[in-house]
Amino acid sequence: MRKSLVLFLVIAMVGIAFPALAEDVVTIEYWHINSATLGAKAVEESIARFEELNPHIKVIGRFQEGDYGGLLNNLQAAMAAGNPPAVAQVGYNFRLFAFEQLPHKPIADFAAIDPEYDDFINSFTDGIVELGQDADGLQRAIPLAISVPVLYYNADLFRAAGLDPDNPPQTWDDLRAAAKAIKDNTGEFGLGIQVQPNNNWLPQSMIESNGGWILDPTGAIGVNSPEVIEVFEMWQAMAIEDGSLPVVTDAEQEQAFMGGRLGMYLKTSAAMKTIANQAGFELRTGQFPAWGDKERRLASGGNALFIFATDEKQQQAGYEFIKFLSSKEGQTIWVEDTGYLPLVKGVQDDPKYLATYFAENPLTKAALDQLPSAVAWLPFPGPRGLEAEQVLVEAREAILNGADVAKELANAENRLNRILR
Repeated sequence: MRKSLVLFLVIAMVGIAFPALAEDVVTIEYWHINSATLGAKAVEESIARFEELNPHIKVIGRFQEGDYGGLLNNLQAAMAAGNPPAVAQVGYNFRLFAFEQLPHKPIADFAAIDPEYDDFINSFTDGIVELGQDADGLQRAIPLAISVPVLYYNADLFRAAGLDPDNPPQTWDDLRAAAKAIKDNTGEFGLGIQVQPNNNWLPQSMIESNGGWILDPTGAIGVNSPEVIEVFEMWQAMAIEDGSLPVVTDAEQEQAFMGGRLGMYLKTSAAMKTIANQAGFELRTGQFPAWGDKERRLASGGNALFIFATDEKQQQAGYEFIKFLSSKEGQTIWVEDTGYLPLVKGVQDDPKYLATYFAENPLTKAALDQLPSAVAWLPFPGPRGLEAEQVLVEAREAILNGADVAKELANAENRLNRILR
């Protein structure tokens, strides 16, 4: 007994502090799709800084393979097992599915207990928070990321092909001609177009910029329209007729581009930091090509943050984490380490945050200039929304491998009508 007392006094005198009891620290999981080439560093830095500011909260980041569709499938399995993450990214194209089908803690619930709630919601750029609201205007989630597709191009391959790198293609006709010139004059592929196995983000931008719709504003299915057929005929022609577009996975396209074997690459601005760091050539960016004189309509890529925790302490900790990610400091970490665009007011022009970054990174100009052309990323409604998403993915794959365009799109429209009606 005496030895124990002496030991206690010695520890107290030398100033050794006991750690907080385990129950005083709230541990939450954060599920995300940010791989090593798409924002993993930003996630790690954000978690480390948040934990520094909030030592009573520990955040465990969990990368989910398969992009937003893969995360959503894993999320449903975790929910069925009674073990959902506290916070997870949900792609904007799946937000209606999450609103309607996945139990979650609406962000609006925190208005009653957070005196800073109104300031938090009002800190976002106009129109942004609506991406996390349902049809009744209830704030269910908080947008984290916005990206638009940009044209990355290899200025060295442009010169080798006899093209002017100071004048990148402005229309799809220009783009096809440039891609063919690169293939014919250098032997390298001319153009890659970002494709994912479970979403139609970039194809939506191609379709709507040509005046077509996957789903029109009334909810009618429009994939068998002349405008959509024209998009896929152009895409197929570059792959099969011109031989200037490789029919491979997006990861293979990315490797080819950064290895100097692909002249141009239509891809999310979110990959800008990775591409800029790894490209061994003069990298430039241009705007998404237009269809003649039609107005560009670019799907807003990215995700919103949902709280799926059922434990009240984890819900509160998840909310605090979301607020940090949406702060000026959190957005600065996120934007600088990715290529996503800032979502909160004042951060872009503030010298303490992102003003210097944008001034010193001219590659970002193409993305920033296109922000006024951004539109909502299409969400398929209803409990079969995930299945509907795959219909056009499968049609796209068949078309790029030589299937009849009109027939495939007619079949896709029929399938979508059966699924969504």
